[in-house]
Amino acid sequence: MEQFDYDFVKNVNPKSEIPVVKIGDKIVPDSSTIIQTLEDTFKEGYPNLTPSDKGHHFEQLYNSLEIRTLTFGAMHNVELTTNREIPDEPRLNYLTKIATKRPAILKAQAEAHPDVAEIYNEKLQQTVNFKVDKARLECELVKLEVILEETEQHLLQMDEKSWLCGNNITLADIYLALLMRRLVYVGLAYRYWGNGKRPNLSAYYQRWSEKKSFKEVFYPTSA
Repeated sequence: MEQFDYDFVKNVNPKSEIPVVKIGDKIVPDSSTIIQTLEDTFKEGYPNLTPSDKGHHFEQLYNSLEIRTLTFGAMHNVELTTNREIPDEPRLNYLTKIATKRPAILKAQAEAHPDVAEIYNEKLQQTVNFKVDKARLECELVKLEVILEETEQHLLQMDEKSWLCGNNITLADIYLALLMRRLVYVGLAYRYWGNGKRPNLSAYYQRWSEKKSFKEVFYPTSA
């Protein structure tokens, strides 16, 4: 939990969140902001990651989902999952860490570093207050159903070897690949594109899973 280290909070990201990267002399937090900053900084000679309004539309759709709710909701409600990749022991250990260890660390850091205690206390309240009830999860699952169905219908109109916006991978594709990978990991993928449901979405994910870069990130031992 390096994001809770005093030096990190004081000198890197006062929001106490990861990921964070340094681009030139600039420290950039938040995944979406990082990707957009990379796009703006190194766009010379590279394909545009957001080449169309359609790509931007899908970016907004995928970013509108509460990934944390889907992730922890699936971990808590395993009866809603099928073929999850996360084993029971790591799942339970992670939930325990979130519920007990993280609050203890934040409380201790707030007491040890009064100059940034407000930051730690705010993070502590966010952690303690975060609850995923089943109704909230079900609401997000319905929203996900609508979004992935729109994606399926869009892919149906595209060439079978195309990505969301054509021949080149865009930011929307990256967001969708990460979303789908998360759903596979927590065991929610089957309900959205399993057993012949949404064949275009299934084929799309299969093409991602065959890419070397995808394997290196998510399955490093088999890449």
